Amino acid sequence: MMRTTESYFRDWENNTFGFGYGSGEPHTIPAIKKFMSLCSEGSAAHQYDFRELEKELTPIVAWLLINTLCHVDMIEYGTSPRFGWLTKKGERLKEFVSKHTANELIDIACDHDENYHGCSPDYCNCGENGYEKGRVCLNPFWTEKS
Repeated sequence: MMRTTESYFRDWENNTFGFGYGSGEPHTIPAIKKFMSLCSEGSAAHQYDFRELEKELTPIVAWLLINTLCHVDMIEYGTSPRFGWLTKKGERLKEFVSKHTANELIDIACDHDENYHGCSPDYCNCGENGYEKGRVCLNPFWTEKS
């Protein structure tokens, strides 16, 4: 199966935030997009400052995203998650979401093609014949390879 970055994003979003069933994505995806836009372009590591995140996203949303994105290895921090930076995977996510509008990202995440068989960090359907035991999905939002 030929995979696109859009299909990899769909898998990442569904695995990370995927209980919206079309109702939650109009809220979570703009927040993800805003979070990524607040990771400084001027710094090599795309750093963030929790105060700016709290101001722009509200403290509740900022900290839910910080915690979630830390769990899926999109952001890293030294001694405190108040000031962190994007990992390589986070940089790829930032690049992808910056090229799409929130509505485009929602459409990608909510596309329910009945012939589509998604992947997760634990299983991969990208093999020549679909699922192959032991195959690691090369989703650039899950792996260090792109």
